[in-house]
Amino acid sequence: MRQHTKVGALVAGAALVTGAFASSASAGTNVGSGPIPAGSTPVNLLTVNDFHGRIDDGNLTGARGKNFACTMITQRAALGAGNTVTIGAGDLINASPLASSLQNDLPSIDFLGAIGLQASAVGNHEFDDGFATLRDTYIPRAHTDGFEYLGANVYLKGTTTPAIKAYETYTVNGIRVGVVGAVTAETPNLVAGTGIADLDFGDPVVGVNRVIDQLTDGNAANGEADVVVATYHEGGPYTSSNGSNLADQMAVPIFKHLVNDTSPKAVAIIQGHTHQSYVYDVPVPGATDGSTRPVLQTGNYAANVGKIEFGIDPVTKKVLGYKAANVEVKAPVPPAAAACAADPQWQRAAQIVDDAVAYAKPIAAVVIGSATAPITRAYLGTSKDDRASESTMSNLLAQQVLESVNGIDGFSADIGIQNPGGVREDLIPAADGSINYGQAALVLPFNNTLKTAEYTGAQIKALLEEQWQPDWVTNRPFLQLGLSKNVTYTFDPNRVRGERITGVFVDGQPIDMARTYTVASNAFLITDVGAAPDNFRTFQKGANYRDTLVQDLDAFVAWVKANDPLSPSFVKHSVAVIGTPAVTGSKNGPQTITMRLEGFDLTSLGSPANSTASIRINGTEVATATITPVINTTPIPSRKGVAEISFTLTKQQLLPWTKGNGHRDVDVMISVVADPTGTVAYVPMKVSKG
Repeated sequence: MRQHTKVGALVAGAALVTGAFASSASAGTNVGSGPIPAGSTPVNLLTVNDFHGRIDDGNLTGARGKNFACTMITQRAALGAGNTVTIGAGDLINASPLASSLQNDLPSIDFLGAIGLQASAVGNHEFDDGFATLRDTYIPRAHTDGFEYLGANVYLKGTTTPAIKAYETYTVNGIRVGVVGAVTAETPNLVAGTGIADLDFGDPVVGVNRVIDQLTDGNAANGEADVVVATYHEGGPYTSSNGSNLADQMAVPIFKHLVNDTSPKAVAIIQGHTHQSYVYDVPVPGATDGSTRPVLQTGNYAANVGKIEFGIDPVTKKVLGYKAANVEVKAPVPPAAAACAADPQWQRAAQIVDDAVAYAKPIAAVVIGSATAPITRAYLGTSKDDRASESTMSNLLAQQVLESVNGIDGFSADIGIQNPGGVREDLIPAADGSINYGQAALVLPFNNTLKTAEYTGAQIKALLEEQWQPDWVTNRPFLQLGLSKNVTYTFDPNRVRGERITGVFVDGQPIDMARTYTVASNAFLITDVGAAPDNFRTFQKGANYRDTLVQDLDAFVAWVKANDPLSPSFVKHSVAVIGTPAVTGSKNGPQTITMRLEGFDLTSLGSPANSTASIRINGTEVATATITPVINTTPIPSRKGVAEISFTLTKQQLLPWTKGNGHRDVDVMISVVADPTGTVAYVPMKVSKG
């Protein structure tokens, strides 16, 4: 039985844990493979985070959604449907495959309701279409489908008035369970500012603790709960599967804040946002009896179902013991397959999936062009979403945006830029090389418009410096921008913040720091309202902001048709240069030049490893070097393909560049050209006669 409780105006900014440490801890210990303590009342949680509309995985079979539904329903049946609350941790919609996104993700909301979701924190992606759409479309649809969106730290602008519900309560076996939700405070940096201009996003822990105190203050008029669960769309940057442990996560400030500062009255902390899979037992703050509580995140894209089993003392309402796990979603086998197929709840969910797939199939199947090879995001091992590295896909989109804008009457631009988070899938051509509309829609699911703004050369350098995110950003400390093919740069990762970019070049020439350049990109990056997009603050310091009103997907589809067939470019736009050549003199005899260059190679699928480098001065080759497939990961960003360069310039070689120049320094350009990709790193050097 579910009990819905109206949320009144709550005061924001309360202490992180208001009086909570004085109370006894409300969690117990993990019983592992043992049974839940005898005599306790079972209260169970099933969880999901970062679903992102995965009723289908893009192949329009619907298998992903149906397998997830079967896993969820099977787990609930095993626990006892009347014993279980099903909770989400945000980003359930948007950045979704075509089966969901074509109908504004309403099929995914219906699907999640059909499989028994009861409450979820809002995620930053729930705000992608603006607060008005969330408030007027998504929240009412979710409510109709049986679940509530929660955001205890989302306030009306300039107030402490909650903009949406902060919590819900449910009665399970006589135990009142409160679920309190909150979203990352970084939402303004992750969502187009115009859509959330009327909102403030506070500290999620402060928001959750405020509501927990309300639910446990003994005043039935403002809602009460026997046990409380905190669900955050925020989490740690590591996954358990790569060997990382709780100590690694606790070194990350935001994770430590969520774990240590959430009220000890919360019996569990559900997390999301970072797309990681982990289950931890963490000490309850202030507990003196060794009590712990579970902290869990399921990964993303319907990969797992989170499961927590509690045994609650029916008198004291304290946790006597618990167990927690992530259950991998797999295709069901007999007898589970037959049981799901016969289950009315699964049948309702499967019908929603089938209807959405049937709607999308003819639209997705339209061929829009072809490609000679895969064009992909950057890979890190088997992970294909390395946003800290250049990719053939991101650079191609930057070039496409530039050309698309220059093809619109009344618009022109000099440089194209693409943010890595805006690239959601790879372009893998079919056996005949064809690319269809469905694939394009997976790449660009956000429906941004294309915009332009003007920036000086100095500001463009500043944008590149901002790829190194602020120190407090730990889950993605570097975000690699895609660039149009006319822009390259060099950097030294060992330098201090703000001085790492050592050269920016447009069409092979040093950028003019004082000149104004028009930049083309999507409306997420090119904005002068709200918080800085992905912490690229300089994007908000431009001039003459103009919106083409052309959707990015529409422009991309038209560009693919016009440039058929596409081919990936394996030219790298950024190379690290460590050890910049010093001034040398032609009268001093032979001069030895040494440099170390790192990061010649891309990590997108099919990227060749560069093997040799031609070192040229003002276009004349003076030496060659070997490029080795070494990968350096620290300091960030990682750099694959390293060349140790050392060559000697004779007096005779130096004279042509200084002849007739007196004692003045002469600027010469060293260019290091990698083979076979043609990646070029430009390194200016001064040569003096004496």
